[in-house]
Amino acid sequence: MHTFDRDEQNIHDALSRITVDASGLAPQVKNRLNEEIPCTVLWRARRSLAVAVAISAILLITVAAAALGSFDWFIEKINPSFREIVEPVEVYCEDQGIRMEVIGAQKYGNMAVVYLSLQDISGQNRLTEQTDFRDGFSIKMNPKTQETSGQPVETVASSITWRKKLLYLDEERNTAYYEFNIEADSDSPLSDPLELGSFLIYFDEVKYEYEPISLSLSGIGETEAISVREDHVWGGTNVPDDLSVLAAALTPGYYAPMPHGKEDQWISNIGILDGKLHVQIGGYWNKEFGSSDATLFLMSPDGELIEWDYELRFLGDANHRLFDLEENGYKDAVYKYDEAVFTVDTEEMSDYILCFTGLVHSGVEGRWRVVANLSDTTQQMRIWTNHIVVEDYLFEHMTLSPLGLQVVGTYKGEECMAGGMALAIETVDGVIMLEGGGGSYNSQKQTFNLHWNTENPLDVATATAVIINGTRIPVK
Repeated sequence: MHTFDRDEQNIHDALSRITVDASGLAPQVKNRLNEEIPCTVLWRARRSLAVAVAISAILLITVAAAALGSFDWFIEKINPSFREIVEPVEVYCEDQGIRMEVIGAQKYGNMAVVYLSLQDISGQNRLTEQTDFRDGFSIKMNPKTQETSGQPVETVASSITWRKKLLYLDEERNTAYYEFNIEADSDSPLSDPLELGSFLIYFDEVKYEYEPISLSLSGIGETEAISVREDHVWGGTNVPDDLSVLAAALTPGYYAPMPHGKEDQWISNIGILDGKLHVQIGGYWNKEFGSSDATLFLMSPDGELIEWDYELRFLGDANHRLFDLEENGYKDAVYKYDEAVFTVDTEEMSDYILCFTGLVHSGVEGRWRVVANLSDTTQQMRIWTNHIVVEDYLFEHMTLSPLGLQVVGTYKGEECMAGGMALAIETVDGVIMLEGGGGSYNSQKQTFNLHWNTENPLDVATATAVIINGTRIPVK
């Protein structure tokens, strides 16, 4: 992974007044960026080089930023909602031919907005409008600990919420630009500096809905089966309460390919067992990308979709033997098998079509990590402690920032519904409604830590009150 930043900001500022014709440097810069050792790493390792070399390095970095799309270009081109409050970052890293860059960001306590881009620099143009991070995205936090008398240090559990929005996909440069809105609990604040990363990037998603499987059901009859016990069943849907009635399952194998043509999923077997149609789908166990679990249907001649009665899931080893879960651990599994069971007139099956619904994902695993050093924004927030009761909720601590409002409080009763309350900020220019952003609850202590967001930057200096379900709380 290669990482670039702007550590030498002071020198850069001193030299920013130099006028340079960089038109002839672009090809050289592109070549230099593809070298194994990045420019900034060289600069850090050789701080005592001559001034001429330092100027050259800074010019290279400057031209590189221009070639990639600078902060100013992004603000002008995309015109994002929080453009007025974010500051330039322009820090990026590379892995697996994908460059992740934090273009601009700002953090207010435990709330942050980040403008981030992904670019496929491999030339394969793998990024699409479906490109996503899924559960691979990470945001570093600093969990607080509590000392308990005579007990080990206890780490306080908390939560973090983030929402992503695709702002623009530059198809020519295969670059996707995103807006991230991030909120963390006060018990586990965002790290300073702000640190983001990912170990997964999903490129694309292809959906199949009621896709016919090129497989004739004519002539399907009784077939070989293997004995199964309750310990063989890893999971399923609509599974009978009494698993002892499941005496047999299809023998795993390879019967036919799936319509998507991917080698990671196939029709493993099909046949009649106990007067019902069994269809078994095989696939690889515990993979990040490729084919998702398939949902099977039978389509009648008049187009009616018939669902299975129940579906069973098994795990298998490298030799396609089903696991006895009492004897085998999941770590040894290589394959999984989903077996759907249909009630159908076996004499009329030639008139039916087997079809499926599912997804196929493409993506890559890697290591991306970017660190954004941001300015102190404490003076741009308003924090106050009070004990305002609204219905059954006690609002004890509030933090108002240009990104919204974060609230800590307590509640009565078995369930906390504070997240569904309507919040607004009264300003000298009018009332601004906030959107519920999420948060966490502690049912044992009956506390909540919630946040509400703005669609556009809020000038906290103009705020006069917080309105919660119609109750006006003056901002002092």
